[in-house]
Amino acid sequence: MHVWSWLWMWIGGSLLTLLAHAGEHLEGWAQTQQKVQMALPSSMAATVGVGEGGSGVIVSAEGLVLTAAHVSGPPNRSIRCIMPDGRRVKARTLGKFEFADAGMVQIEEEGPWPFVSMASAGSTRAGDWCFALGHPGGYQAERGVVLRVGKVIRTRSNLIRSDCELLRGDSGGPLFNLNGQVIGIHSRIGEPLDDNYHAPIDAFHKTWDAMLAGEDLTGFREDGQQAYLGVVVQAHEKGLLLEEVRRESAAEASGMKEGDILQQVDDLPLEDVDELRWAIGSRAPGETVRLRYLRDGVPGQVDITLGRSQRRHRRSL
Repeated sequence: MHVWSWLWMWIGGSLLTLLAHAGEHLEGWAQTQQKVQMALPSSMAATVGVGEGGSGVIVSAEGLVLTAAHVSGPPNRSIRCIMPDGRRVKARTLGKFEFADAGMVQIEEEGPWPFVSMASAGSTRAGDWCFALGHPGGYQAERGVVLRVGKVIRTRSNLIRSDCELLRGDSGGPLFNLNGQVIGIHSRIGEPLDDNYHAPIDAFHKTWDAMLAGEDLTGFREDGQQAYLGVVVQAHEKGLLLEEVRRESAAEASGMKEGDILQQVDDLPLEDVDELRWAIGSRAPGETVRLRYLRDGVPGQVDITLGRSQRRHRRSL
């Protein structure tokens, strides 16, 4: 067969493949739109304004609201929640978990209230479709709740990252999966606006009883008996770069060296300094952790018995 015939056959086959993929993509997007539309009525009815300029979502008929810790503020504070129809109802702040920016509010007026369910712990994965609701710029009756659709980019113990565009005033609002279940609460607006961070529903599950009881959780031990590893670190593309090992510290005793890249403490992967600060600060002196690291590109691990934090250790962990 002539070479041009082969070429046209190849081009024709490639076009058919591209059209097939495009069809699959459009079909997938249509299914996503349909699922969002089915979930919207109940999710919009449960999305409320919280305080002055924040958002939240009701997760029980009794009026329990999940929001961001920086929206709810200190426990036992009187505030107002704004319903989708504009009604302002009395509410009181409960506990918060600052490390994940997770907060709770209880509506004090009699229900029942419209509510949505929460996703189970560990059910959210990178690549999942999701949609965000909230009141950017504060509650506006003529506009109502604003919808943004996107995907989960990354999940961590203390955050979910998505490409749903967020604006000021969305803080505390809900992030849903396509089943209409809450998977996160809007926390921080990134740069650009479609690179944003949410408190994961896992953080609420983990601290549920304490926050419901009105406890103000930092993620660190409250008895002053915080553990100490003895390192100074900075963010690195593969984990946390160990810049300094403090003398007579647990890290020095375990053989850790400057230039090591810390990657994991027990089951917690390390991508920023706050994660290591929480992983160590929530432990007691004398506890043992397993630290995974890279040294000259070679993976290693070591079990470390943590020391005791002192005032002179302010710069190190």
